[in-house]
Amino acid sequence: MPDPTPVPGGRQTWLTLGAASELLGVSESTIRRWADAGEVRSFRTRGGHRRILEDDLRQIVANATSTPSRDTDRISDIALGRVKRRMSRTRVGHPTAAFEGFSDDARERLRLLGRQLVDLFARYIASDSKKERFVDDARTVGREYGRQLVAAGMGLTSAVTTFNSMRRSLEETASQIATEAALPQEDAFEAIENILELCDVVLEGMAQVYENSAATSAASAAAPGRS
Repeated sequence: MPDPTPVPGGRQTWLTLGAASELLGVSESTIRRWADAGEVRSFRTRGGHRRILEDDLRQIVANATSTPSRDTDRISDIALGRVKRRMSRTRVGHPTAAFEGFSDDARERLRLLGRQLVDLFARYIASDSKKERFVDDARTVGREYGRQLVAAGMGLTSAVTTFNSMRRSLEETASQIATEAALPQEDAFEAIENILELCDVVLEGMAQVYENSAATSAASAAAPGRS
């Protein structure tokens, strides 16, 4: 929420880390890095809590969407359309069939996570700012996606295959945006390569959750008193 604490430099709106994170849709750790790097102005309250200048955050939003051909909402819509079309192509043995056994609540959580992931990639494509700021958010989404799939009982192979289907849709979207923006061939290749690298981060976060889950299950099975 906005913080009314007065600071030198005039009356301005300062946000908590949580409010700043919600405003931009990025993790609090990303906001902290921006502040530490001087990309957004901040100060600490007497209690040691960080406050972020709202104007600087809104400038980041404005810069990310200033180019019409790379508008975040439009990129997100294109990517979502591709993902939905690809995921709807059911065929025998396709891993997305595993979703049919999920509860409505589990499917809704996964749907929201999928939208969050697509929006993250849309911001990534549209942004001209430092790309490393998106890495923590990608890993966080990947871990949460993994936790939801593990809890729902989906195997790792099906999870990876399903994610790769989404990954191809995101790659196709990056290619389309690069073409529309008339990027030089080298820049277009770099844009697609960057998308694939961010996909790797998401997949690593998801795989880490599966690995931890398997280790926990193995330790539990080996505990005394287990047959």
